[in-house]
This record gives sequence, structure tokens and C-alpha cells, in this order.
Amino acid sequence: MRAPAAGAGFRLMKVRWGGLMGEQDNFIYLSPQILKIFGIQPNTGIDFKTGALRNTAVVSTVRCSTEYSEPIIFISPALDRCCQIPPGSVITLKFYPAKALLCAGPIIGLFTVRSHLPDTNTEFGSYEQVLAALAESAENISGFIFVFCPEDIDWKNSLVTGYIPDLMPISGTKAWKPLTLPLPDTVYDRIPTRSIESRPEIQEAKSWLMLHSQLPYFNPKFLDKWETHALLQNIPEVAPYLPPTKPVYSPDDIRDYLEKFHSVFLKPSSGSLGRRIINIRQRGQDQFQFMYRTRDKQTVSGSAAGFAELLAALAPVMGSKDYIVQKDLHLAKYEGCPFDIRVLAQKDRWGNWRRTKIYVRKAAPESFLSNLSDGGNPESITTVLREVFQADFLAGEGIGEDIRQAVKKLPDALETASGMTWGELGLDLGIDHNGRVWLIEINAKPFRTLVSKSGSYKVIERSLMRPLEFAKLLAGFYGHSLNPSQTKGG
Repeated sequence: MRAPAAGAGFRLMKVRWGGLMGEQDNFIYLSPQILKIFGIQPNTGIDFKTGALRNTAVVSTVRCSTEYSEPIIFISPALDRCCQIPPGSVITLKFYPAKALLCAGPIIGLFTVRSHLPDTNTEFGSYEQVLAALAESAENISGFIFVFCPEDIDWKNSLVTGYIPDLMPISGTKAWKPLTLPLPDTVYDRIPTRSIESRPEIQEAKSWLMLHSQLPYFNPKFLDKWETHALLQNIPEVAPYLPPTKPVYSPDDIRDYLEKFHSVFLKPSSGSLGRRIINIRQRGQDQFQFMYRTRDKQTVSGSAAGFAELLAALAPVMGSKDYIVQKDLHLAKYEGCPFDIRVLAQKDRWGNWRRTKIYVRKAAPESFLSNLSDGGNPESITTVLREVFQADFLAGEGIGEDIRQAVKKLPDALETASGMTWGELGLDLGIDHNGRVWLIEINAKPFRTLVSKSGSYKVIERSLMRPLEFAKLLAGFYGHSLNPSQTKGG
């Protein structure tokens, strides 16, 4: 076990969770190493906190065999009924001597929904593998991680039925094991789609978790394109990255931008995956060409003689959704195809934004969208910048440095302007023919894959670990942790 770390008025120690011991109510059994380092005397009364639950308990000594030579904690059955952490789990103990308070954690909850699709046998849908990988990473942060949904919460008793991956002994397959647990120290929002997020039961549960329970909660919502633009345009450090953009309140807003820029994009303000994005180009006084992608990923192009005919052609695509209109940036091309840059930015264990992953997304031939789900191809940013701009991505000046500055400034700006806590963001950046860097979109729920085309599984592991380390920071289980209200963005 790692040597204990000191914090602001507390001490930390990595230990093994032993499970049940004894029959007396509200007893905690600690190995001699823990008692000595924390300075706790046997038969002392303390407060014992796991997640959102706090109980008065009595400390006793447990002398273990050589099998348990490492620091270990056992709890009595009464405490276990509220905290069924599996025996053998590695957790962190935090002790405040002045308060006689012992905390076990961090307990991190992954908030999501169950899959109700009839053609799937997964518990949590298409994100199940990622949720399992996150939960299985618990030992790497010396904490406990579980998955839960709104219907799993017992608000009255501050308890939750949480789920962890469990290997079935006969079949060797994984299932989800339910456990009775306290509400967590920190919640990592893993709601998969905008439509699910808008459900009343989701909104109600999120409101209670964030406001009433006052739990540190990060990545709290999907982003609206216009709201994001409006927040960032008032911040001088990032305003130059924003393309000319306005909300579409009437057809005149589209007409004005066409007259001004001659080529524009119409984008659903709350859309994703490139769906219903429309490119319009004005070729003459009353001649327009347009292009969009259907839901089945087919490119549709057409022309219109006059603005009224253009609106009629696009009405079935736009429907009643809220749209923004944006200047066409005329992105630079690689191998004859437009491209953009996808960045996965995540906070680390110190709460600092780090660039976890960056690559180019090249649009498929004859397509104006670079989304990988729409046929785009991932490419090395080093290769693309060298061939298109004769630029070195790692150089201390030039396009590479411009990109790094954008990645450095944009997440902080969004967090400051929104007043919300974010642990990870997907940034889509574009480069025009003149080499200028633009912000295309910020994605609050970046897609996570456990498969690497480049073979860089270290990047995948890092992308899983960083939000968990940030969650541990918010929970206060690092020596340098601040109270959640003091943590940046909290």
C-alpha cells in the first residue's frame, strides 16, 4: 500500500475493503497500521462517512493474518446494509483528526439510463462497454465506481441501487450486479442523448442531485449551439475563434447572411452527428444550390430558382427545429476533401485542462461533413498540417501553436461563462484556406471508443482515467483537493 498523504487538515491512506465483521451495530474495524498513522485510539467514537451517508461509529482493532498484511477496514453488518462495497475493493480513507471524521471513498456514480430497445440484450445500451470500462477502472483511483439511473435512487434514505460489472462464474460472461450504496461523493453525467436528457424524470433527478443533494456534478448537460456562441462571444480571449453566427428567427435571417457571405451553413441548434445540416450557396441574384445529408447518410443536393423556392425545398428538412445560420468557413482540403480537427480535452487530477487526443477528420469524397459516423476518416494532424500548410504541428509558432492556444482557452472560457462544471469536452476546430483557426462546435458529451485504429491504447486508457481522477478531486480524496465549492468550475 502507498504511504499516506497529507492534506489540509486531513490524512489519506489507500486501504483494502474487507467487508463484514462482528455482530455489533455501527462498528468499524481497522488494522493497526491505520490506527497508528491516523492516531486513532481503539474504542473511540467517530463519525464515519461513505458517500452522502454519515453514521456515528465505534473504532475497534482487527489483527489480520499474513493474508491481510496490508491496511484493511471491516465494518459491522448494520453499516454494510447501507454500503455494500464488495470485499477486496481498494479504496481511500480520509481522516480529519480535529473533527474525528473518517471518510471512505471516493464513491463515484455514473448517471445514465437503461436501454429499453427490444433488439438489444444490454442493460445500458450502446454505452454499456464504456460504462463497464469506467467502473472497472475503480482500483486505479483507489475508489469505488458504480452505474445508476433515476429509478434507482431512494431519496428518503439517501441510498441508491448501484450496478457494477460482475463476471458470471459459469458462463464467464459479464452481467451487472446490484448493490445497495449511499448516494455518491461525485456524479459523472453519462446521459447518452439529448432526447433522453429532456425527459421529465431525468430533469427531476438531475435537479435533485445537483441542487438539493448538492453533490459535485460534472458535464451536466448537452450544449445548444446558439447558447454556446452567445456565451463565448463576450469573452475577448476566444471571440476571434467564433464564425459569424446568428439564430434563425425568420427567413430574413437566412437571406441576410446569404446576401452578405453568399455561402452559409444552416445547423440545428441542438443537433448532433451532422444530421439536418444544410449548406447553401448563392450562385446568382436568385439562384441557389443546396446540399444536406439524410438520416440514412445519403447526400441530397438540389437547386432553387428564387428564395421562396429554396425555403420550400428546405422546409421538410428543417421542420420545426431551432436553427442557426453561420458563415461558410471554406475549410482547407486534404487530398481533395475538406477536414476539421477533433480534440478531446479533459481535466486531470489537478483540475487542469489537458489535451488527451487530437486528430484530423477528413470528409468522405463528395461529402461536406467530416463526422466519422458519416463516412469521414481519421488522419494524423501532423501529416495533414505538413502536407496542406507545410507547417509543423509541434512548432512553437504558426498553425500548430494557434490550435494549441484555442484548445487551452476555449474550455476555460465555456466553464467561466456557463458557471457549470465540466470534466471533458469535445472541440471541433476548422482551418480555412488562409490558415486561420475557427471553432466549429463544442460537444459536451464526446463519443468514447474502446477500439483504437492507431493501436494507441494508452490514449484510450488515459481518456477513461482523466474524468475519474477529476471526479476524485471533486470528492476531496487527493491531498491537494479543495472543497467542491472551491474547485474551479464548481
